[in-house]
Amino acid sequence: MSFFDEINGNKWWLANRDNLYQEVFAFVSRLDDNQRYRSFDNLRYARLYGNFDYMGIDAYTYARVETAWSASNRVTLNVVQNMIDTVVSKITKNRPKAQFLTSGGDFSLQTRAKKLTKFVEGIFSYDEFYDKAALAFLDACIFGTGCIKIYQENGQIKSERVFIEEIKIDDIESYYAKPRQMHQVKYVHRDVLKAMFPGQGIIIERASDGEATGASQDSTTQIKDMVKVIESWRLPSGLDVNDGKHTITVSSGTLLDESYEKDYFPFVFFRWGIRPVGFFGQGLAEQLQGLQLEINKILRTIQVSMHLVSVPKILVEASSKIVSSHLNNRIGGVIKYAGTPPTSVPLGTIPPDLFSHLDRLFARAYEIAGISQLAAQSLKPAGLDSGKALREFNDLETERFMSVAKRYEKTFIDAAEIIIDMGKDIYEREGEFSIKVKDGKFVDTIDWKDVNMDADKYMMEIFPTSALSNTPSARLADIQDLMAAGFISKEDALKLLDFPDLEAATNMLNADANNLDKIIETMMDKGTYFPPEPYQNLENAIRKVQQAYLMYRVQGATENRLELLRQYMEDCQNLIMKSKERSPSPEELARELASQGATGAAREAMMQGQAPGPVGQQSAIASGALPLGDIVQQGVEQLGQAIAGPVQGQVREQVQETVREQVQK
Repeated sequence: MSFFDEINGNKWWLANRDNLYQEVFAFVSRLDDNQRYRSFDNLRYARLYGNFDYMGIDAYTYARVETAWSASNRVTLNVVQNMIDTVVSKITKNRPKAQFLTSGGDFSLQTRAKKLTKFVEGIFSYDEFYDKAALAFLDACIFGTGCIKIYQENGQIKSERVFIEEIKIDDIESYYAKPRQMHQVKYVHRDVLKAMFPGQGIIIERASDGEATGASQDSTTQIKDMVKVIESWRLPSGLDVNDGKHTITVSSGTLLDESYEKDYFPFVFFRWGIRPVGFFGQGLAEQLQGLQLEINKILRTIQVSMHLVSVPKILVEASSKIVSSHLNNRIGGVIKYAGTPPTSVPLGTIPPDLFSHLDRLFARAYEIAGISQLAAQSLKPAGLDSGKALREFNDLETERFMSVAKRYEKTFIDAAEIIIDMGKDIYEREGEFSIKVKDGKFVDTIDWKDVNMDADKYMMEIFPTSALSNTPSARLADIQDLMAAGFISKEDALKLLDFPDLEAATNMLNADANNLDKIIETMMDKGTYFPPEPYQNLENAIRKVQQAYLMYRVQGATENRLELLRQYMEDCQNLIMKSKERSPSPEELARELASQGATGAAREAMMQGQAPGPVGQQSAIASGALPLGDIVQQGVEQLGQAIAGPVQGQVREQVQETVREQVQK
């Protein structure tokens, strides 16, 4: 009986700071006593999945394994682990993305919603949230419920996977799966705890691990620097009721005591199966445990039977006077006997029904899990070679996990809501908050002030990272179907392929499209104008910018942003028209001068036009489509001066001749 057993703890959130830690530890200790069945269940499921006998799943006993002499010689067929690993791989390969949508919002609000989508996606990326979600989903398959904690640290939003055994919830209070209080029991190193709470060194030094009385001397020595810490949350009873509480306590005192105004716990939970009542879910290991135990029993029976009847036996009559050493493996050996010769007993057989029953149980396990044996072995059915056939097969197999996949995706919406709320808190406290986001092949920085919106201005929906198939053949088939239907162009198809081994080649082919997308996004987001260049595909630029113009106009973009797109299209059109203008060749210039009566000037122009190079061909530089260099510009000026002198003299003589003729008439 411990000191905390004498304390009630039912109203721990009403206790003062001096007595708070005693109330919390007393309440959590009583929860542990009343819920030992859950710890025993979790231990059994961990043993089924891990295929070895844990002594326990707490900090003292999880690494201590029972080493019975029979365990190393036991034949096993771990269906539970096989099913769970396959399901986890199939579900977690999808990386859901929270998409923020506005209802009737203006262009500014829609731009914020797009940036908010990138903001949350950036936090998921740099914090490796998808990897932690996969581990939490594995916990859900084994124990029924997985958990991820989202918290603030050093002005950043972070997350960690929480072992479900650390979460303590009152069963009666969580009958409707909506508890009002939650506790997390965790072991933290004493030095780390001192760094987190610099002014609480004395309390932390006196704190114990909380389990020393029940542990062996060796385990107590190993974790003497680990401190048992309980972090507790109590939600407010109503909108205007300030009875919410957030505390961090150790066995010797209270480290943190603050009010809690949020209507949620900083956790997101994954569940394989939903129970009719209660907070915790049902795991796949629990659903398969009956089959696994029966399979183990049959395997043990087969193993013992094989050992008993598969060894040859020789019958020797007692009066035959046979020497036992003569019964050996020598080739051509002689066995002397008197009376009845020795005879060998035929090997016994194991009933085939025993193996048939084992196969039936093994197949039934796959049916319960909802996966095929081919999927568990990473094989495809025979005859399914085309991308379209593989897509149909995957769709049929995925329907079995639709409800599980929806719960998995819903968790990402819950996480995004917590991240947004914490982002607001950090911005209000620090005055600034920004993250780096991967934007295609680039990295961009998004400030919270550019994405901050009220919750009633948007709604969230979950989308897969890519609507295309994952396998190369199926992905190529998807894109080919879109091209054949005329929905996408060849340039868009190259961008959608996104094959890593073709990245270098596709980057070059998609350079024009990527550059144009970046220009449009920059002009609309920042209002900075980037004029077109003659090196671009100007016709394609006009088409895409026109589409962007119409889209943003429907979305209600401001007039100054739309004017940038109009100016860009006009500049593209001017460059195209300028490139089509034909500069006169020397022959054409000479004919024009000759037609005007300047014969000498025409001959001079012909002589000036005998420069090396193609004559009479359209030049992009001469037409103005490309910028002129200094040398080219000087050459043009010199050519103009060479032609201007003779032309002026010939014209003057022609004018004088015309005047004389008119006078004579």
